[in-house]
Amino acid sequence: MQTRREFVAAAGRSVSEYERRFREFVEELCRSGLAEEVYLVSSRARGDGTPSSDFDIVLVLDEGRDPVDVATRARLLRREAFPLDVVVLRRSEVGDPIYGEMLRDARRIC
Repeated sequence: MQTRREFVAAAGRSVSEYERRFREFVEELCRSGLAEEVYLVSSRARGDGTPSSDFDIVLVLDEGRDPVDVATRARLLRREAFPLDVVVLRRSEVGDPIYGEMLRDARRIC
């Protein structure tokens, strides 16, 4: 059985790994051309997330693309596990007030 100190040390390594894994995922996602625009949103975009916060991204698609297909293909680009939420919007949905609130503090990734 792990001691508390061993558990905390392992958790710290995992958290620092999340950022590396996310960067690798983003590089692959941007190269893939799956979305016209990709944004980081929520606590990580605002800068008030914790090291263990999940990564929330929004993929913006031109009309005619299947959001479910794109979301599935985007998740398959994740080679290693890390906490990730993917929202896919068509360009026409970006102006919706509900999504506007989500995108208010967004940081464009690609």
